[in-house]
Amino acid sequence: MDAKTLIKVDLSTYQCPQLFVQFKWHLRQAQQSDSKVQFYYHQEQDISDIVRYLDQHQYLYKHCNGAQPSIEVSIKHV
Repeated sequence: MDAKTLIKVDLSTYQCPQLFVQFKWHLRQAQQSDSKVQFYYHQEQDISDIVRYLDQHQYLYKHCNGAQPSIEVSIKHV
């Protein structure tokens, strides 16, 4: 099986509610192309809605807190 493509999305320019809207749109695009998606954001941004959504829908994700924080989401098909 081929490795999944990694789509990188910069959410750092958005604020709520547009932040969450953009997150969901890019997540849907990744699902349609069966890719992984990595969301970049600023430390000051509140991403609690995004994390809650990922947890509620049981997505596999990695949260990286560094100079450029990000969340990498694995798209899984059931």
